[in-house]
Amino acid sequence: MAAPRPNLARRPFVDTRPANLVAALLLAAAIGLTIVSVRTVRSYVEGSRTSREAIAGLRSEIGRYEQARREAEAKLARFDLAGMRAGSEEANALARLRTFSWTRFLTRLEKTLPNDVRVVSMGLSREKEKKSSERTAGPAEEEAFALSLSLVSRDPDGMPKLLRAFYASPWFDAPTPLSEAGGEQGSVEGRSLSISVLYRDREVKP
Repeated sequence: MAAPRPNLARRPFVDTRPANLVAALLLAAAIGLTIVSVRTVRSYVEGSRTSREAIAGLRSEIGRYEQARREAEAKLARFDLAGMRAGSEEANALARLRTFSWTRFLTRLEKTLPNDVRVVSMGLSREKEKKSSERTAGPAEEEAFALSLSLVSRDPDGMPKLLRAFYASPWFDAPTPLSEAGGEQGSVEGRSLSISVLYRDREVKP
């Protein structure tokens, strides 16, 4: 077959098919990117709207909680919490004193005091005492009672004897002399002694 002869009446032949193919591909890519961009923007707008609605809901809920807190504080302000706490502590102290064995306490006090000492008055109050490292193992704090005694002794050495008696007792500890006054040995009135000591309902000393 003979080769076609060129037509000299037309312009030189230019093959535009590759350029058209590239242009079509670029156009398709542009259309695809546009569609993806539109979807991305729409998704962003939708997510932003959902986030704004969630934030608004959270703010509304926080506002309700704040209002409830203010109302609760206003209700609590009508009550004397300090007075109620003091009253409960006093009630607990009275309940503990009701269960306190006065018979056992007086028996132990009688066993501890020297024979020539007479009790004039006493005061007993509850207190918390931290246990030292030398005491027996147990809770970090134990219940103790502060005992104040006013006594009369005919012995001029009544205070030293009294201190030794309390130190030797398994129920009393930390005796502290407060005052001492009165007559000499053999006087009828005797010497007035005042002392404070700790009393525990259970034995803690060996």
